[in-house]
Amino acid sequence: MEINDLLAEASCLLTDARQETYGDFWDNHRRIGVMWGELLQLEEPITPEMVAVMMAMVKISRIANDSTHTDNYIDAIAYIAGAGELATQLE
Repeated sequence: MEINDLLAEASCLLTDARQETYGDFWDNHRRIGVMWGELLQLEEPITPEMVAVMMAMVKISRIANDSTHTDNYIDAIAYIAGAGELATQLE
């Protein structure tokens, strides 16, 4: 798969159609950050952008196990792009 194809596939994961199924990217990652923060007994929730980075790390770990599974690359790209969007919106 070529770079532009990977980027196009990742972009599709962040579109409105996907959000209809899983909810708004920011809201979902904020909710996950609150839940993870409580589970880990942190004083503060994990920020939405750090949740997205952590999700990308899950995908990267999976790539270490099987480097031929294209979906992990696409998902990691989408999570990092989403993290970048969240972080830059906070500036």
